[in-house]
Amino acid sequence: MRSIRRRIPTKLYRSIHRVLPIVCVDLVVSDPQRKNFLLVKRKNQPERGKWYLLGGRIFKNERLASAARRKLKGEIGLRGKIVTQLGIHEYFSKTGYFPGTNSHTIIVVFLAVVRPHANSVKLDSQSSDLRWFRRIDPGWHPYVKKFLKCAGFQEKTRA
Repeated sequence: MRSIRRRIPTKLYRSIHRVLPIVCVDLVVSDPQRKNFLLVKRKNQPERGKWYLLGGRIFKNERLASAARRKLKGEIGLRGKIVTQLGIHEYFSKTGYFPGTNSHTIIVVFLAVVRPHANSVKLDSQSSDLRWFRRIDPGWHPYVKKFLKCAGFQEKTRA
């Protein structure tokens, strides 16, 4: 079956957010040659302004790994290998994507391996910044820390 990639009208999408969980894929993006990982700074609620894994919702009839490859290319302009599924996370937030809604998201998290060339990473409109890191910051969201640790990254030690 072909995936349905039509844009959902805002009014309908707001209604969906009010009554159903949203199914998403997120990615731990790793460059094993440099032993680092990429995070994006979110522009949208929930978690606006925080360093986060890149990702987003899947389309109807779209396979999870295909959605992960699409998000990798669409959000940062890179192709890579989807190595493994790291796990599933159920996310709840009082602050939703739309004002007056809460968020309930079921997220399938994948590890993606990339080898970026200089200036090859291009940020899309969903994020305000991106950065490569080597260590996990203790102040990041527990969800982000959990899956970075699943991918083998270590937390910064406090001096």
